[in-house]
Amino acid sequence: MNLIGEHTDYSLLPVMPLAIDRHLAIWAAATADGRLIAESIEFEGRIEFELDAPPSAPGGWHRYLAAAAAALAERRPRGAGARLLVGGDLPSTGGLSSSSALSVGVITTLARVWGIDVAADELPGLAISAERSIGVEGGMMDQTVIALARAGHALRIDFDPPATRGVPIPADLSIVAAYSGTPAPKGGAANLAYNTRVVACRAAALLLGVPHGLDVGDPPVLSKVVAAGLADADALPETTTADDVAATLGVNVERIVSMTAGRFDPAAELPVRIVARHVIGEATRVDRAEEALRDGSLERLGALLDASHASLRVFGASSPALDALVAAMRSAGAWGARLTGAGFGGYAVAVCAPDATAAVIGAARSATGGPAFEVIASDGVG
Repeated sequence: MNLIGEHTDYSLLPVMPLAIDRHLAIWAAATADGRLIAESIEFEGRIEFELDAPPSAPGGWHRYLAAAAAALAERRPRGAGARLLVGGDLPSTGGLSSSSALSVGVITTLARVWGIDVAADELPGLAISAERSIGVEGGMMDQTVIALARAGHALRIDFDPPATRGVPIPADLSIVAAYSGTPAPKGGAANLAYNTRVVACRAAALLLGVPHGLDVGDPPVLSKVVAAGLADADALPETTTADDVAATLGVNVERIVSMTAGRFDPAAELPVRIVARHVIGEATRVDRAEEALRDGSLERLGALLDASHASLRVFGASSPALDALVAAMRSAGAWGARLTGAGFGGYAVAVCAPDATAAVIGAARSATGGPAFEVIASDGVG
């Protein structure tokens, strides 16, 4: 669950999530028939396919399974197969990283039963490649915290250059997760909304960096302009298109619109100013939130969560249900609250004093019907 730093990781800007005490479990047995057979306790439908010829377009949770297996294709022993059963108590389609837990979990499990040596710090890259292959051009926050989290700590993650460090969770801080009552879907309109913001960040990086001769990467990332002190979002146009940016700056439009799976419409409108303003500001809030945790300034941490949610509303990632949930938890005594995950539905996170936890959980359940629960910062993949 992300404490703060939303929609920053795909711009290689920092985040600060934690692993929570909810899990996804995978039972597995190696086979020698070159097939993958998997079932889920939660979802209907059994998947079975030849690992050398995976299904071209599996649906539902099966697509994550097939993509994760494909991430190990070049290292899989000849003829190796597996049978999997997936279960657990981690809520799905809620913004609590269930899809990334599945990706990391399947890769870890298959590596173990096939005798493949995969280091913990290698898991995030394998998992994000698998997930991007099915259409969402996300960053690597979820996969990194699932692989590397430590009990009792949030994980500060930097991507440019890569680095992680544990940030202790104070004993007098309670963290509550609460469901808004609406799912956070991975496909369709939500996928398009997410990728629109990814592409808008790329366009913003080019518009801010190229006129100054700055190399902003390929694909372009806002971390480069932030590091160079050129992150003036107010200098950006309110909207533009990838085609217009490419023509104005004399760059190849594919740097902006190329995706791992497919291609973004270069003529689509991009809300570059609003998107860049949020992402740049959110990265600063991550720095300040880490300081607040280390200093024990927990009301200041709450205010930063509130500011994050306000920015995400303008950014377009919130919803009426999430706004109502956040307001209810604040009114019940939370120091601060905000949506967590990509948004467009799903969960919110609140921080409060331990003696306010029951009231915050009760208010959340009254607002949405639940679930809502206190979370404990836990270890990552077992």
